[in-house]
Amino acid sequence: MTWEPWDDAFARSQVALAEERLSGLDALPDGLAAARAAQTVETLVGLYGQCLGRITAQLEDHPDLLRRLATDDLVGHLLLVHDLHPDPVESRVREALAELPGPPELVELSETAVRVRVPAGGCGSATTAEQAVRETLAARAPEIEDVRVDGGAAQETLIPVDALFRDRTPVAGGARG
Repeated sequence: MTWEPWDDAFARSQVALAEERLSGLDALPDGLAAARAAQTVETLVGLYGQCLGRITAQLEDHPDLLRRLATDDLVGHLLLVHDLHPDPVESRVREALAELPGPPELVELSETAVRVRVPAGGCGSATTAEQAVRETLAARAPEIEDVRVDGGAAQETLIPVDALFRDRTPVAGGARG
């Protein structure tokens, strides 16, 4: 495969290859060499992150350009890896959900967790909907570690059984009335 500038298919294949090779390090028979290789990769990623940080610092006066660069899948993921993405997590979560059929309703959001409600029939079956939400959020907001997906219409609040009988005086014979 030859490299073409801006070739998304090539970039995706290289990402998959890198992930495959990195995950295979643990299976190497020489644990010391595997650990050394993993440390080298971490060092290079950190170095590249420092370089990317310097580039983004130069773009502070051009936030529209940085935002446009961040819309590129590969560049956007690189910015996310190094915590340099120009858009806050809430914006990225909302934009990601808006792209899904339905769209799912954002119920709760923290820095690392999100809860959404998928309308009945939105995003297909409950399993498909949950998978779509998880994949979309993983791509756009990977710092979200905990994704909770409620299906169907809004959940009804149930009344605890003991609350039904509170403040009632027993009737003769032990029955409540």
